[in-house]
Amino acid sequence: MSDDARRDREPDGPGEWTNPLEQLIGRLVEGFGDLGGPGQQDDDLRRPQGSSRTPVLDRFGRDLTAAARAGRLDPVVGRDREVAAVLEILGRRTKNNPVLVGDPGVGKTAIVEGIAAKIAAGTVPGAGGRRVVALDLAGLVAGTKYRGEFEERLRRLVDEVTATERAVILFLDEVHTVVGAGAGVEGTMDAADILKPALARGELQVVGATTLEEYRRHVESDPALERRFAPITVDEPSVEQTVAILDGLRARYEDHHGVRLPEDARRAAVELTARHVRDRFLPDKAIDAMDTAAARVRLRRGDDPGASNTVTVGDIAQVVADRTGLPVAHLTDSERTRLLGLADHLRRRVVGQEPALEAVTDAVLAGRAGMGQPGRPVASFLFAGPTGVGKTELARALAEALHGSDERLVRLDLGEFREAHTVARLTGAPPGYVGHDRPGELTEALRRTPSCVVLLDEIEKAHPDVLALLLGVLDAGRLTDGRGRTVSFADAVVIMTSNLGAAALTEGRDPDEARASVLAALARALRPEFLGRVDEVVLFTPLDKDARRAVVELLLDGTRERLAAQEVGLTVTPAAVDAIVARGHDPALGARPMRRVVTREVDRALSRRIVAGALRPGGNATIDAPDPDGPLTIEVTG
Repeated sequence: MSDDARRDREPDGPGEWTNPLEQLIGRLVEGFGDLGGPGQQDDDLRRPQGSSRTPVLDRFGRDLTAAARAGRLDPVVGRDREVAAVLEILGRRTKNNPVLVGDPGVGKTAIVEGIAAKIAAGTVPGAGGRRVVALDLAGLVAGTKYRGEFEERLRRLVDEVTATERAVILFLDEVHTVVGAGAGVEGTMDAADILKPALARGELQVVGATTLEEYRRHVESDPALERRFAPITVDEPSVEQTVAILDGLRARYEDHHGVRLPEDARRAAVELTARHVRDRFLPDKAIDAMDTAAARVRLRRGDDPGASNTVTVGDIAQVVADRTGLPVAHLTDSERTRLLGLADHLRRRVVGQEPALEAVTDAVLAGRAGMGQPGRPVASFLFAGPTGVGKTELARALAEALHGSDERLVRLDLGEFREAHTVARLTGAPPGYVGHDRPGELTEALRRTPSCVVLLDEIEKAHPDVLALLLGVLDAGRLTDGRGRTVSFADAVVIMTSNLGAAALTEGRDPDEARASVLAALARALRPEFLGRVDEVVLFTPLDKDARRAVVELLLDGTRERLAAQEVGLTVTPAAVDAIVARGHDPALGARPMRRVVTREVDRALSRRIVAGALRPGGNATIDAPDPDGPLTIEVTG
């Protein structure tokens, strides 16, 4: 029952109910209205609430100017341009409703709080006595389950605000939610329809905030609503601007946590999140890192009162490491140190491919030193060569060297992308298409871990539409997913592999002739503009005997590490190494057969002895090959 109908049926006083049945029904109606539903809330709103001229607004709004006077708002730093733009629009005679448009976390709400603080301080000409009130639209809708209740509640709020003669400025965070809000029943008006007349007459002033995607989808699609607003773009602040913002917030967070936040920790919060947390925006992600680190230090002091109350760079790095999965040591080591050791790190993992290692190292160093093309990936490579010679291993080693873990390798087998429709698997299907609710395999991986190595296996097998998509990645360093979000490849190394022309490398031809043959095979399969955007075509040659022996030693080192974890030693004689090399040699498959020999004749044989109890902690196993054509022998001691 609507409030008007209820008022029509309510008696003027207790004496009007003369019939006992009417009296009982009246009490039941009143009782149902008191069960915590909207009726009781609306009755409360009709009752006088002190001397307030805006009881509905007071119930569903938060007065930001009052909060500013009470010192409950954080200071706003580095947003003078945006604050001035909002105040200019608010001072217009018409179309004086600004809407802040920007990515989540860039500080849109903070700008409105800064305006409230200026009004509270009396530094805005002609704004004396005005209030900025943040409206809780969800609370306004809550409890209105009958048709017309939401409209009535919102109309009363609008009437209250207009009666103040523009003394109240409403702040609607997520302003796009007014489109459709309250229109749960077909034919009812939503919040936007109710607000439009007051906005058109200039009786109501609103400051909105939303993201660019939501603004385009909901506000721009309603021309009558869109023309009432003046958009202001709020960009993500730079690293230095964010450092200044954290400097301004330092005292508040130090007082709250009872810790110290020195300058190096604040800067680390900005620089580490800016570099490694790419799915969120400054300053929000930097503030969160600083806040979390301060909370951890406070808790640590609770367990150990003698612990330091200073937040260190290491504390910030640990928070970012937990967020990104990167090792803490990687975050605290300098970029220069890692790059200087890049070549040595790659040589420890990949053997027999010195020209390839030099080409990759030089290109990555140039990209990291800022000598590459702006906006493009750090470096892009096309690894060409026979199977089993170290192409994938080099990609893993590069991911570990640059990002602290080979888990930072994003690997896609382009042999699975032979059809045109598989493009949607990379970026995600657009809205309205089958699978639009699933993210793109490539775009989602880069959105979550933008600092990574992207490995695209068997590039020649991909559909031309897939190659055209990747052409944009190599050229512009970005890709747009099915939801319209742009993903950056500026911090990624892109590696593609191919076996085209590998026969020329295995036939023992002259190196220059073999390279020309491989490049010709690639040119026949890939478009010239695609090859032209690759930084370096890197050739991998078949492994010679010394390289094969070095590969076996690397595989055995892995076995030694696993045994060392069980306090077991391993000795492998040179004869055994030679036997493994001979048994695992296959020019067509490279090093892969040698891995199988080590797994079958070494790892599994040792596993049987460990399970049987013959090889215990403190023991040692010696592997030999007394007969080159016979089985390997294992002697256990200790």
